[in-house]
Amino acid sequence: MSPSDRAKNLLIDEFFSKLLEAQKDVYKSFIFGSADHDVEGRERALVKLRAIEEFEASIRSIADQGEIEKKRIKVF
Repeated sequence: MSPSDRAKNLLIDEFFSKLLEAQKDVYKSFIFGSADHDVEGRERALVKLRAIEEFEASIRSIADQGEIEKKRIKVF
């Protein structure tokens, strides 16, 4: 199984998707529910949220790579 196929399987896996969303919700909840003076806590939560989003984007990029390779082969 290619890396692209494995990435696609992760993205369609219900458990994995729910896990990512739940983790993002935890950090969003902290950001929006934190005390006004807890700037440092919100910044840490935002960094973690962005890391999860970047991780998810990386998996999507790998999943899309297979389609990009197919199109490139057709062009040449």
